[in-house]
Amino acid sequence: MLKKEGAIKDSVIKMNYVFTISERMIEKILFSVSEEKRDLIKKESVKRMG
Repeated sequence: MLKKEGAIKDSVIKMNYVFTISERMIEKILFSVSEEKRDLIKKESVKRMG
């Protein structure tokens, strides 16, 4: 994630630490991920899972 995409600072998404949480646990949304970036994350996730 890049600062110009809405992140507080340039960041790295670590694919080996991806987990889900319930919507109730979210206090504040910090940024959103573009459809293009979501597709890239999905592609990399599938590739790493085998």
